[in-house]
Amino acid sequence: MYNMDCIQKQLDNGLNVILIHKEGFVKSLFLCATQAGGFDIEQRQDQEDIHYLTGCAHYLEHQMFRFQHKDVTELFAQMQAQTNAFTTYTETCYYFQTTASVYEPLALLLDFVENLDIDEQSVEKERQIILSEYDMYQQSPEQRLVKETYRSLYKNHPIHVDILGHRKDIEQISVEELTKFYNVNYDPSRLTLIGVTGQDVNEVMDFIVEHQKQYPSKSNKQIQRIIHDEQEQVVRKEYTCEMDITTPYVCVAYKLHGFDSIELANKVDLAVQMRLDSLFSTMNPQFQDWIDRQIITQYAAAECDFNCDRGYILFYAQTNKVNEFIELIQELMEEFKTVPMSEKNFEAIQNSYIGANLRGLDNFENLAVDVLRSSINQYDFWKWFNQVSSLTIDELFSICSSFDIGNMTVTKIVPKTM
Repeated sequence: MYNMDCIQKQLDNGLNVILIHKEGFVKSLFLCATQAGGFDIEQRQDQEDIHYLTGCAHYLEHQMFRFQHKDVTELFAQMQAQTNAFTTYTETCYYFQTTASVYEPLALLLDFVENLDIDEQSVEKERQIILSEYDMYQQSPEQRLVKETYRSLYKNHPIHVDILGHRKDIEQISVEELTKFYNVNYDPSRLTLIGVTGQDVNEVMDFIVEHQKQYPSKSNKQIQRIIHDEQEQVVRKEYTCEMDITTPYVCVAYKLHGFDSIELANKVDLAVQMRLDSLFSTMNPQFQDWIDRQIITQYAAAECDFNCDRGYILFYAQTNKVNEFIELIQELMEEFKTVPMSEKNFEAIQNSYIGANLRGLDNFENLAVDVLRSSINQYDFWKWFNQVSSLTIDELFSICSSFDIGNMTVTKIVPKTM
């Protein structure tokens, strides 16, 4: 399908392996991920609750790039491969890309992820780097806008805590804390390996199976992320902070509910984003007029996120006309809820999404992450991929018209006063 063949196997140690063959491509990408990220502040291991300092997942990601006291990045470079990693709220991913043979860098990827090589010196050295990263984000108005919006929306959900964690926790994270997090979340049974390659995936699978015989699972305990019940109302209806900027930033956010199944949440996420694109993008003929009237600038967008445990819509912009922007968004949300999208706009957006999805199949990193998330959250990747084609305009309106948009919060980042 779509010039792709896929094989999947769960190994004896629990490692979940998904290999995608891309015929005719010389490039390969392999991604190894644990299903633990910024949300994993509290976990339940069988009947035992485990608490971590905030930011553990991200801090550990920084620490992982050592193997046998050597710099993993340099080792990959010697193998004609480039490596990187990232931490999200729900997973931590390590990957490499290469146009050469995959076997040596693939062994290295698995070896360094499945071995913890840290000490007091390495942890202390990385602390200063992460604190600098934290301070940099604190000084970014775009980052602060989103961070403070989440804090206004959520009281208990861990999304109100930045992925980097609280500064005081970063200052206190120790070898012992990181080792505890690693031992729980980096067992092979908690890992997923995704490969996208033009090379023979059956031979690659045989190589992985043989390689993993040296890494038996050390735990058969069930791990569950703890997400506490969240209040329906926003925490702060309005929040303003001053920064060293010349033009204000504003975000209007709506707190909505999650859904009983990930499949339904995915469908709602798609429908809502399509409707937002029709209202607050160049698809709307009024968009240029808002720019001309300086209600918005080039920094302006709308996005949503729906899952089983959360749901929200954000509109944000850089603008000197903050009140006019807030009024505009309130009008758009009334339209979002009460006015069906035109057939013309629906078909245009649907076709653009289908085209973007097809192009995305050749973006190895995005494809690997999408397949990873479908595997971790246990939904069918191809059904998710094709849902934009099956969504109808009536379904879209039914979804958008069902929301209670009364739980709104406004976040403003404004210039410092003299």
